[in-house]
Amino acid sequence: YYSHIYLKKGINLRGEGESLVELVSAFQPEMNENYNTSVITTLSGYSVISNLTVTSATPNSALPDPNDSNLNTDVFTAPKYGITVANGDPLEITQNVYIRNVTVERFRRMGVRIVSSRNVVVEECTFKNAVDLGGGGHGYGVDIQGRGHDANDVGLTIDCLFNVVRNSRFVGPYLRHGVIIQYYAHNNLIENNSFQNILLDAIDLHGEDEFSNEITKNEIINTRAGAAIGVGNSGATHDASGPNNFIHDNDIIGGARGIDVILGSEKTILFNNRISNLANPNATGILLTNANGSRVINNVIENMTGENSIAIKINYSYYPLNPARGIPDGYVIKGNTLRNIRNGVFIETKTDNFVLEDNAFENVSGYEVLDDSPSFRLPGISDEVIEKKGNFLLPTDNNFITSEAKNTVQSQKNMKLKTSVLEPEYNRMIYAKFNIRGELTPDVKNVYLTFAAKSKDGPATISIYGSTNYLDWSEDTITWNNSRLHEEKLAKVLLQDGEYTAVHIADFTFPVVGQEFKTYYINITDFVKSVQGDEFTLILANQLVQEMYMEVYSSKQTAQGMTFGLIFTKD
Repeated sequence: YYSHIYLKKGINLRGEGESLVELVSAFQPEMNENYNTSVITTLSGYSVISNLTVTSATPNSALPDPNDSNLNTDVFTAPKYGITVANGDPLEITQNVYIRNVTVERFRRMGVRIVSSRNVVVEECTFKNAVDLGGGGHGYGVDIQGRGHDANDVGLTIDCLFNVVRNSRFVGPYLRHGVIIQYYAHNNLIENNSFQNILLDAIDLHGEDEFSNEITKNEIINTRAGAAIGVGNSGATHDASGPNNFIHDNDIIGGARGIDVILGSEKTILFNNRISNLANPNATGILLTNANGSRVINNVIENMTGENSIAIKINYSYYPLNPARGIPDGYVIKGNTLRNIRNGVFIETKTDNFVLEDNAFENVSGYEVLDDSPSFRLPGISDEVIEKKGNFLLPTDNNFITSEAKNTVQSQKNMKLKTSVLEPEYNRMIYAKFNIRGELTPDVKNVYLTFAAKSKDGPATISIYGSTNYLDWSEDTITWNNSRLHEEKLAKVLLQDGEYTAVHIADFTFPVVGQEFKTYYINITDFVKSVQGDEFTLILANQLVQEMYMEVYSSKQTAQGMTFGLIFTKD
């Protein structure tokens, strides 16, 4: 880390007060862009940081669009981190750091970053005004984590455990997440904090095997585009949280959703939480998807009036090669009170090992319990979900365009896809350019377009088109306004646009609906073998105008098996 202040073991850094002492970061922008910059860093512990503000000279005018979770800004006047507590020597334990009465603001990634450390207490602190809310680890108030993906350090000196965040304030709208726990961090406590107007999940167990953490007595108001508390995460390399996370006695008021437990986050305990005033259409108070063995006990969900809203929703989760594995199993839904709501408990399907009892329903305008198990039909295994092995080819260019920012080049790895008349600002489509020189050897029998994608609103269809003469575009410059072969207002492909032409190749319909990214393989052999030259462009769009939101990982997504590209097979 490049840090203005390095604290050695045993140092107490105390200011006169948060309003009286400001530590203003002064790194050059190129340092903030290219290096891990932090205002205060300790790599050993046994330190106190108190009674001051950590900030940067970034003006209010440079703060990001508070509603755009996809756009990474190019404002580098702020450091990556405010305060960093990390392990500097794997033979020693970094521990016993107390951060109290500190305001942290105007940072790019994380206000307080706790890595591979233990017994760190963050208390009576305030987090606000992050400078970047885009993906890739930006805009977090407090981050508690192990070393990284697939690094299981449980029981080692670099284990991440026994950290506490309590009595602190997380103030939106310029925070992507309030508190993040990830990468095998366990036995950490998030208690009695206030979260207001956070963009995505206010408290996020980030889908990186974090387990046995306790989330309690927090007040979470108006999480704008995510869940108040999320267990498991569908982004980038994320999926399931670990087992035995205990979420209890929290008060969730308003916002998009209450509590999500998804993507294989098993044996989660939701006890005695109060969720109220979720007014959005299609809102869920508690969403359980692939959360086998979870217990939902003695919660109160009330005043959910949005159209098609559901207090407790239990979904099937599709496993491409073992569809039966995704049937909800081992749930206990007991003793909950659901009042003044549109719909009560929805169960898409379940095994016989499922407890639903002693729940109270008051003033329900729709159904109290809707169990679709009798009509549920288990999906089969289609060729589009069976892994294909062969020579993999990345596109030379790959990006998406959107009508909500017609002159802006998109940069995130999770490309958006939607065609909408009802929401004209959310028309999006995907472009990918390939050079196949040398790939079509005589022994190549099939060519597949592969990508990882999800459709959360319904069984949407992606139509795939090809063009051999629309080649004069770049992923670094393509926008809605300068791209070709689409309608002016809708994300629908045109077969002819001046000198440019396109042909329809194939349609792909998602086999299941949900929050999980799955990898698919679409056969486009006939088109590829018909190409006379070396280059072509593929265009992906929802040509049927189904008003459904989809995401597709781009060629920049490096997680194994989830990268957008072509596979040339010999069988």
